[in-house]
Amino acid sequence: MCETGCPLGVKIKEFIRFLREGHAALAYEKIREDNGFPSICGRLCHAPCESRCILIKEKAPIAIRALERYAADFGKSRVARPAMTGKMAVKAAVIGAGPAGLSAAYALAKQGMAATVFDAGDRPGGVLRYGVPDFRLPRKVLDGDIAEILAAGVELKMNCLVGRTVSVEDLLKSKFSAVLFATGAGVPKFMDVKGANIPGVYYGEEFLFRANLTKTNIFNRHVPTFPLGKKIAVIGSGNTALDCARAAIRFGLEVHLIFRRSEEEMRVRTAERVYGKEEGVKMQALTRPVEIIPGKNGLVSGIKCVRVNNIGDKMIVLPKSEWTLAVDNVVIAVGHQPNSHAAQSCPAIKINPDGSIWVDAATGMTTMKGVFACGNAVTNAGPVAQAIAAGKTAAENILSALQL
Repeated sequence: MCETGCPLGVKIKEFIRFLREGHAALAYEKIREDNGFPSICGRLCHAPCESRCILIKEKAPIAIRALERYAADFGKSRVARPAMTGKMAVKAAVIGAGPAGLSAAYALAKQGMAATVFDAGDRPGGVLRYGVPDFRLPRKVLDGDIAEILAAGVELKMNCLVGRTVSVEDLLKSKFSAVLFATGAGVPKFMDVKGANIPGVYYGEEFLFRANLTKTNIFNRHVPTFPLGKKIAVIGSGNTALDCARAAIRFGLEVHLIFRRSEEEMRVRTAERVYGKEEGVKMQALTRPVEIIPGKNGLVSGIKCVRVNNIGDKMIVLPKSEWTLAVDNVVIAVGHQPNSHAAQSCPAIKINPDGSIWVDAATGMTTMKGVFACGNAVTNAGPVAQAIAAGKTAAENILSALQL
């Protein structure tokens, strides 16, 4: 039952059997048949497989995600990697070195098709490197999974902005038989609240990007390298919001997480919510922000809120419930939308009204022949495991289109 819930189709029963027999390396290899990111999924996956476990009826499903993490952490070092020999004749260009793009490149390389990944950043990983805090995904772990993917024959071209550095048309005219857009959904959704443009307001993706780039060592472990006060409000109830709140805690700030849902309705795993509370995040549930208030210096000085009650699909504002929280900064983390800037540089590619890239549902191809798209650039937003699975499916679509 659990295997039907895994978006990647990992052979869960078989890798757990290897673990029971004491063969962590074999379990790791079994997972990598379908998933190029075992260490990452073992930490970040929303674990839909566990909700399909037959023991869910007993409220005690098998801890599949933790077992995958164990297999990756203890099996990877015991696997010998053969050196890549020879060159693959048919090549594909993958735009975006995030989870979907690297997953697609890995799946293509496993089937004998060379894949070159282009990315505007200086290091691969995309949202995994710049949008997930180090305490949830250590950079050493991320680099380890990426190194395994590169060892399969994947090539990287960093600091290359497709659409500016090189065009899609140029890629197709050169050595590439197909192009895949896997540019993710790293553009923040803006919030219609008064004062959202005041200095001192950050958006979730920007805040995590800055936090992840903060250089830490034994002398400045808790010192941010961007302007922050001592008290901060984070708006949102998803993973990005909670990650921002927990990252701010590590800078020594007083953190209030403001959201319209109840704590039980937060769109995060229960364990992550518990960790946040244990670390000191103050949960302001059933609360809606009304206005971000500027101070005399023009910077953020507070946030005005009201208490709400959710009845069915309706949100009711409680009378006389307005209150103001004095804060130095506000982080708005209420969602994100597709990053289709590279695709927009090619007029032949259709972009949907929400900014996502249109693709044929059966083939994954865009309106431009030979150009495909996958992941959050198509679906608008989704969990990491689904983005990785989308990359794997896109690789299958490319191979089918090229009849390889």
